[in-house]
Amino acid sequence: MDHRHQSPVAGGGAGANASSPGTGTVDKPSILEGVMQNIFEGLSDKDEQVRQSMQMAIVKILETHSESAIGILNEYRLKNPKLNEQVVSLLLDCIRRVVGSDVTLPKTSLEKLITLAIEELTKSAEHVPHIQNPAQRILVAIGRNNEGCVLVMDALQAANAESQGVPHFMLMQCLGQLAMGNPAGVVPHIKTILSQCLPHLGGIKQDHIKQAHAYAIGRCSEALMEEEQQQEQQQSVESSSCSTEISVAYDVLFNQWLHSREPKVCVEILQALSSMYPLLPKDRIQDQAGRLVPQILALYRRSVDRNAVTQFLCSVLKTNLSLHAQVLDANIDVLVSNLFDLVCVYPDYEKPQTVKGHYEVLRCFHLLAGQYSIKIMDTVLIHLRNNSERERIKSLLILTHLLNSCAANIESRLLQCIECLKQMILSERSVKMKLTLLKTIVALAQKSHIRDKEFVWFVVRHSCKYQKINQEMGSREEHANLVLSCENTLFMLSSTVGTLDELLKRELLNYLILLDYTEICGNLAKCLASLFAKSPHIEYEIAGEETNETAGGGAESLPTGAAGDDRSNGAGAGAGSVVKRGKVMVPTAETIYARCLALLGNQQCIKRCSNILSFLRYYYPQLNPALEQLWERRISDLMLHINKESSYRQQLHDFILSTNEFLTNLDDGFAQRLAIKLADQMYLYPMQMPHSDWHLPDLSAERGMLLQALALSLLQVTDVACIHTKIDLIVTTARQERLDKHVKNSEYERRIEPCALALGYIARQHLGHLVKKLTELAQMGGRKHSTGFFSNLHFIKDTHKELETYKSNLLVIKAFGRIMDEADPLQSVPHLDDDIIMSFLMQQLAGHKDQTIMSAILQTLLSICHQLIVTKDELPGTLKQRKKIMETVFSIPIESPFSDLPLLPVILKLGTDFIRIGASEMNDDTTRDTSGGGDCVDGGVIFEIACRNFFSCAQHLKMKFDSQEEDERNSFLAKHLNESLPQLNALVRVIVEQDASPSTLDLIIGILESWTRDKNSEVRICASHVFNNTLDVYIKSMRIGCEAPSKFNQTGQMLGKIVPRCIDSNGTVRQVSVDILQKTLEIACVYETLTIASIDASADWLKEIEIIKENIITDDSKQIYNLAGDIAKVIAQRISSFQYLQFCKTLLQSLHDPEQSSTIGASVVLKFFIQQKGSELFHAIPDLVKDSLLALQQCEVPRAKSGVLKALVALTKHHPKLVCAEMLNQPLPHNDHLIEYWHLVCSDAELTGIVLDNFLQLLSGASLHEQPSPDGVVSDRPRLASGQPFAIFCALHEMVPCKDIREQLEMRFADMFAILLTSLSSYTNLIAPIHVSALTTSPSQQAQQQSNKSKFGFTPNKELIKINPCQIALETFQAFLTNLEMDQIAAVLTVNPQLANCSDWNGFIELLTPLAIGLGHQLQLSSPQMRQLVNSLGKYIASLHDGQRVAAVGLYSRLVPLRPNLELTNCIIMHLNAALSDPNAVVRGLAIQGMGYVGQLGELEATRYSEMAIAALLKGVDDTVSDCLINIPLESMRGLSSILQALPSGRVESFHVSLAIRIRPFFGNYSLEMREAAIILFGDLCKDKHDDGSSSPTSSMEALREQLFANLFPLILHLSETDAPSICSACRRTLQHVCRLLHAPKVIEMAQQHLADEHIQFNFATFVVDFVKIIALELNDHIQDFIDSCMPKLRSQWPEVRGSAAIVIGILHNFLVERNNQTESVATKISVLLKDEHPTVRARAATALGYFFGNI
Repeated sequence: MDHRHQSPVAGGGAGANASSPGTGTVDKPSILEGVMQNIFEGLSDKDEQVRQSMQMAIVKILETHSESAIGILNEYRLKNPKLNEQVVSLLLDCIRRVVGSDVTLPKTSLEKLITLAIEELTKSAEHVPHIQNPAQRILVAIGRNNEGCVLVMDALQAANAESQGVPHFMLMQCLGQLAMGNPAGVVPHIKTILSQCLPHLGGIKQDHIKQAHAYAIGRCSEALMEEEQQQEQQQSVESSSCSTEISVAYDVLFNQWLHSREPKVCVEILQALSSMYPLLPKDRIQDQAGRLVPQILALYRRSVDRNAVTQFLCSVLKTNLSLHAQVLDANIDVLVSNLFDLVCVYPDYEKPQTVKGHYEVLRCFHLLAGQYSIKIMDTVLIHLRNNSERERIKSLLILTHLLNSCAANIESRLLQCIECLKQMILSERSVKMKLTLLKTIVALAQKSHIRDKEFVWFVVRHSCKYQKINQEMGSREEHANLVLSCENTLFMLSSTVGTLDELLKRELLNYLILLDYTEICGNLAKCLASLFAKSPHIEYEIAGEETNETAGGGAESLPTGAAGDDRSNGAGAGAGSVVKRGKVMVPTAETIYARCLALLGNQQCIKRCSNILSFLRYYYPQLNPALEQLWERRISDLMLHINKESSYRQQLHDFILSTNEFLTNLDDGFAQRLAIKLADQMYLYPMQMPHSDWHLPDLSAERGMLLQALALSLLQVTDVACIHTKIDLIVTTARQERLDKHVKNSEYERRIEPCALALGYIARQHLGHLVKKLTELAQMGGRKHSTGFFSNLHFIKDTHKELETYKSNLLVIKAFGRIMDEADPLQSVPHLDDDIIMSFLMQQLAGHKDQTIMSAILQTLLSICHQLIVTKDELPGTLKQRKKIMETVFSIPIESPFSDLPLLPVILKLGTDFIRIGASEMNDDTTRDTSGGGDCVDGGVIFEIACRNFFSCAQHLKMKFDSQEEDERNSFLAKHLNESLPQLNALVRVIVEQDASPSTLDLIIGILESWTRDKNSEVRICASHVFNNTLDVYIKSMRIGCEAPSKFNQTGQMLGKIVPRCIDSNGTVRQVSVDILQKTLEIACVYETLTIASIDASADWLKEIEIIKENIITDDSKQIYNLAGDIAKVIAQRISSFQYLQFCKTLLQSLHDPEQSSTIGASVVLKFFIQQKGSELFHAIPDLVKDSLLALQQCEVPRAKSGVLKALVALTKHHPKLVCAEMLNQPLPHNDHLIEYWHLVCSDAELTGIVLDNFLQLLSGASLHEQPSPDGVVSDRPRLASGQPFAIFCALHEMVPCKDIREQLEMRFADMFAILLTSLSSYTNLIAPIHVSALTTSPSQQAQQQSNKSKFGFTPNKELIKINPCQIALETFQAFLTNLEMDQIAAVLTVNPQLANCSDWNGFIELLTPLAIGLGHQLQLSSPQMRQLVNSLGKYIASLHDGQRVAAVGLYSRLVPLRPNLELTNCIIMHLNAALSDPNAVVRGLAIQGMGYVGQLGELEATRYSEMAIAALLKGVDDTVSDCLINIPLESMRGLSSILQALPSGRVESFHVSLAIRIRPFFGNYSLEMREAAIILFGDLCKDKHDDGSSSPTSSMEALREQLFANLFPLILHLSETDAPSICSACRRTLQHVCRLLHAPKVIEMAQQHLADEHIQFNFATFVVDFVKIIALELNDHIQDFIDSCMPKLRSQWPEVRGSAAIVIGILHNFLVERNNQTESVATKISVLLKDEHPTVRARAATALGYFFGNI
């Protein structure tokens, strides 16, 4: 049995009338009453969370002690009649929660609550929502069940009876709510309620009372109707018995109250009347029907909500029509007229009330349509012909609604409506009207009432966009909405409404071939694809005799001014465009096919093309059923490439050719018919659009595709007349293209490109006809004007004639080029002998400055050259005037502003082709003899001109731009230069292939040399590519034999020139230059060894070059210069000795290269080359040293200086000690030359070892800082570092990072590590020495020093003062570890970035632990290096300098937990024990920390040194030094905790209890770390203890148990410190250990379940309730002890602890079996927290009181 039920308070004792006799407890109701009054007062708290907690406490108490608590609440309310309204509202909300829950309350309590709620409900005559609404909800919640409903209804009736007049309006409101919540329970009481209310209805004057009564009566009426529907098999007793009362109330509401001027009251009354009207007696309904409808209609003229009136009207109509269908005959006209006026023209669907009223009116029409459909439709027809747009829209809305809801009732008048709609389709202009018409058309189509094409025309026509939107007819958004709606509607009709398929097929096919509908052809094709997918055939219906036939209008028979006008643009289609089947005309299949081909030409309209292809896939049977397989394959390919313009264009041409070929095989005349159809459709794609109200897109792409399709069709045509006609058509079309001052010539060229392309296609089959036509045009265009006297008098300039001539000439040039591209070369080349066209081209090229003409001529010449090259074997011959053509071409200036730059790629390509043609002719002896060399082309001259044009333009390229114009200009230049570079390379290739000799190579390199060193990186890139390409071609073309030279004397010079480019700042230049270097060495190898290096298996240098090429593109400058050494190595291996001097001289000249990186690279390569081949240049060593020193003073490039310095150090390595001594005495800080020198010294291992040993010897006995003055006076100035030791550290700072000295550092690791560690500690808070002079200085430096000394008395060194000695030591230490690959230790030194700037040892001490761990991992604790290190540190334990002792003792203390071997442990512990008496507190603290780690040693070592460690730690608990960096008591507790965890419990059991008592005060310590350490230590005390229940009362275990009970709940309370995660974690672990010692299995289980895993989210509020409950159940005998341990925590400094203590005490008191005198004091103390300054504490105190008295 749960002990809670035995608690007098929890089990009802708090609510009993008196306490049990003889118990001596206080009066429990008085306790509960006092607490609840405090909680009630807390409801006025400002904090929302506190108020909510107060409410929850009240709810708990009310649920547990319902009777007594409700009585206290009632009494409190009576005593405080003027209570704050907010408090009253919260109290009522508490009651609502209780009655709304599943708690069962006694009847007496319910009666009290009902009485209280009614009193609050009726206290104020005005509406007080925040009080009356909760009171009303209480009554409704109680009344939801039948028993409570009876009580509430009785109370309401009693309240009504007591009022002896008009009932309170909130009582009626409550009655209405109850009727909605529990209709079955309220229905039996309705008659009584109405009987009480009816006598007073007439006397009610106030609107809000009327509204409440109307609401109640209306909801009661709804309840009656619901009850009646449930008993529809029986006669409703309630309705019949209440009909009289309802009738009386109806009279009052309708005749008296409805005249109210308050809109809200009228709305409520009308809603009530709507519910009451069906309940009236049937005879009265029938009698009043004729009078009631006009009365309702009259309400519309008042300022009453029309929705409510319409709702009432709808109820009246529905009731009357169900009783007697003809009852409304007398009022139907007025009714329909009024309802028509109520239709909303433009319902706003974002306003629900408006939409609701709109559909309520339409619902009335739907109700009336069953009996009065003819009358309604007559009215609709009348209004459809009305001049008012609003009236017409209303009629359409009604018609649409009736079609969708009851189409069968209005079929008799549908034909008239359709005829009227036809007229409206043609006459309406408003967009809104058209949208409404569209909805009606959709409704008609869905009901299969559309048979006329006028409706199709309307949808199709308005799918098009207007050319200019008329804002008066609708906004831009409305027009767009209409277009989109029509498009979607058309596709919907095509895909879903099957009855319209054949009509839509015929109509849409006709619309497809009309100009006005071109923009929507994509949607038309989509709809036709859907239609023909259903059925590929067309049913030709016979129209009536009265149909008006129109030749160009297809199947149109619309009235004049409608579709006839729309199709006027298609009147020229002729009879051939349609197929006449009776009276129905459908376009022929060839017409549709031709139209589709043209539309497919605009690839930008991807969606339209996709739809047309889908349509053709289903339309093929109309053209020829045999096309199925061909079109299925071809159309699939087109769909696959539809997003790729070029491939799509080719696929489309293949589609046309394959279709024409296939159908021509079946029908010889198909191609000619198709060509005629295509030509006839030219009018559909005019160059200048006709005037139209509808938008017409640009049709140039479609027109071009039409001409191309026409040309491809002519390939299958043999009729000469037809061919000539179509050629003339294409030429005429091109000449008709508009060209004036507003149109650019390039734009005109783009426009006639399809015409030229079409003529080129025709040339495949009909070349002779085309050449003849072009010759005629060329003769006309090239004809010179008259040279008479008057021709020179330019009074009138015939601009039009000039434009026509220009157009004709451009067409001839473009067409001839296309002909040469498309025609068979064997047929086209013989036509070049005709001088007319070639002379015409030369004349135009020489006389025109127009870029368009020149570009076209150059492209045509390219085509001619291509044909000559292709046919040079079959048709040997020469091109006349080749040299003259070339001179003309290369005389075209490519100069600023570079407007003719786009011509450069073509010019270069022409030069290449002409050289090829000349080469082939020179190889032909006959040609050489007959044609002669007088017409030869000089490749060198061409190349020089080409380079000048190309690179002069490239010099204007920029990397940064100052304006948008510069950016655009740069993009223009870059684009055309990128196109020209491949052509320049091709030109070089041809020149070298003609004569692959060193002289040719010298010629090309000489031309390129100046460009390879240009300041502009883009020029260098391009020149390098050309250079590389030259060598590549040269290698492939060079001859090896008797005629070839035996030596390649250019090797040294070429290498010296190209090496700086290998180190260029541009990665591309570097990569290409390395390739050039490789090719240069290969060429030299071929000449000198007569072997090809690339096939030499032993050529390792080629592999090295390949590696260099792969890595040279990096942006890392260091890596680049490393690669420069590899380059020097390769050169040194491959270059001949006689080339050394030339190579070095060329490199020295390259030091003045414009590129800084190239200068540096030259110096680096020179250095490595000297290192490799210095023995063979011994005679130049003195001069090189002298020049190097001079270079250091004069060189302006720092990196180049470094290269020179390295060369100097390499020559003076034999004097290391002397140079080292000089460098040590140089002024600090070191300059760049000295730094570089120290780096280079490290490259020699023997020298490095000597230097390091010397440094260690000097530092071993030196003081790192200045000693204090001998007189003992303490100086305020900061301490200074000693001069010489600091200079050594500065040198080490530069030397240690060098990887070359790693072996030397490893040999001296222990001493180096010890000196660096102690120096890092010693240099903390030191500054650099003020003055360090050099032993040797230059004369200029001495003069400067003398000058400074004369002014200041000493030589100042301002730069030295800026140096931080600690930073130098730290960086040196880090570099030392990094060099030895001790990355783990080195990373430790980077943890604290401010370590060097620390003013104390705190930052240094923080690094000791990870430093020791890193040492353990890197060295292994048992290694000889570790022993050496420990011994090296030992000599600093007795040092005179604090910093060195701190470093040594600190590292020793951190080595202890790493568990070293016995020998090291003994050494370390002895040193630590000695340091316990050190005068420096920091040293003592470090020693204490080391002793605390003894527990982590091995079992043998821990046992040996435990007594020494425990004694030291116990002493440390009392060692309190306020200003010490280390908290010695804290470290002592942590150390004791560590030892307790390591040693068996028996060895330390003697001091468990005393230690527990001593650490308990630390639980409340202000320091978080101290609290955490104390909690963890207590947990460690309990961890290994075992209580088997056999311990005696006097044993240590029993004494410890007392501490367990005393500390259990303080630990639980500290779990609430969410702001201190470490405290929470410590409490969780300690509680687990404590709970194991309790004889409570469930407590142990829950502790393990919730406290074991710290990664699981922990909710203390939930956990503490469950945990305390289990503790109280299992440890019931100790509840009072637990409460006593929690009581002090009510005054805790931490708000979370105070609040949690209150909650725990509240829960524990709930489980107390016996009460005592402390009960009232405990409740009082908790109540005091209700006024705590922290809202959280107040809220938890309220929750605690809820637990105290409530049911948990």
